[in-house]
Amino acid sequence: MTSGLSVLSDAPAGSAGDRLEFSRYIAALTEVIMNDATETPFTVGVFGAWGSGKSSLLKMLNEGLASDHADDVVRVDFNPWIYRREPSMLIPLLLTLQDSLKRDPKKRFLEAAARVGFLLAKVTAGVLLGRISSAGVTLDSIDRLAEEVVHKRGEVESETRNLRAALQEQADNVKKGGARLVFFIDDLDRCEPDEIIDLLESIKLFLDLSNVFIVIAVAKDVVDRGIAYKYRDFGFSADKVMMVGDEYLDKMIQLPLYIPPIDVGVIGQFMDGFSLPDAVRDQVDLLQQIVSPNPRRIKRVLNACTVTYAITERSPGLRDLRQDLVARLAVLRVQSAELFAAITRSPDLLVALELAYQDKLGDLRSTSGFTTRFGAERAEAMQKAVGRFHGSQDYLSQVFEHSDFDAVAHDLPLYLTMLGGGS
Repeated sequence: MTSGLSVLSDAPAGSAGDRLEFSRYIAALTEVIMNDATETPFTVGVFGAWGSGKSSLLKMLNEGLASDHADDVVRVDFNPWIYRREPSMLIPLLLTLQDSLKRDPKKRFLEAAARVGFLLAKVTAGVLLGRISSAGVTLDSIDRLAEEVVHKRGEVESETRNLRAALQEQADNVKKGGARLVFFIDDLDRCEPDEIIDLLESIKLFLDLSNVFIVIAVAKDVVDRGIAYKYRDFGFSADKVMMVGDEYLDKMIQLPLYIPPIDVGVIGQFMDGFSLPDAVRDQVDLLQQIVSPNPRRIKRVLNACTVTYAITERSPGLRDLRQDLVARLAVLRVQSAELFAAITRSPDLLVALELAYQDKLGDLRSTSGFTTRFGAERAEAMQKAVGRFHGSQDYLSQVFEHSDFDAVAHDLPLYLTMLGGGS
């Protein structure tokens, strides 16, 4: 097979691609899940920002349980984003549980799967779901919100108890069969706000059961957006939304596990672990100073550089483009979309920001330096644009500290076009 240009996948990494030393988490979590002394229901919340590696950690834990404890665990791998068009997350959640029970190699849980199938049919038919949806079932009291829904519940509470009891019976049957249920729930970040809360409430209402473990990847800001949407009519302040979001998660999660950003000191080491073209590897020293300590963003920056360098190398008219400037622009595009869009509309803004960060425009509160560089007609607009972005993100000072965009000012539209910022 002919070797070609190698780019980095954004898919969750398995154990074989563990560049973030997640194995230290996996071993501890496996011990918790497989310890008979661990009281259930038990929910692990894997917290981290977008792109921090939450999905990779869940995948590695899933793989580890499948490899080392295949007969001891029924793994239910649920991705709510795939089912985002469903009227309720409960239906696909039960369907995924049923399929997972059927896949047991020893066929120990076929009866439990059939029972879940019966429950699924009942819910799908609307015998229970319609009444739950219309009744606005929510989590337990959040300040006085519970008082708003108590009178609506009526018979829904008994139906909910019946469904919970039926699911508890099947979880107990799985335990009697020598295994335990472990739900892996990922990709909440990609769901709409109302879908996020729908799923969290379904988990709390129907999976808060003995002999059930849940491992859920959570970005706190995503939960807060869901809270803000669900209770938008209550006029909650931002602080109140955060507090309610904390209460939601506190009710659900017994073990919060936080994935920290990559240590700034090892970003270069993280990048060196990939098979990079020489042209990209030459920029690693620069990139490790300006790229965000986020695995997904690092990969996207490296991919942008890899492809752009390959194109410029094969294009006689582009070979003179400076690779260090391309690297800086790749970082801006990935990490500062709003700024990159503004630069695309007005490439001179790139030069203006460079001059501002290098203290070559004088007092930024005065138009004098802007007038000298960009002319009287553009001075005020350029000053306003610089004021909007200057100091908005800490890493920008490093992007522009030793840059030389001014030297290639006439070619900036070409640079930007190469990175998808123009025509």
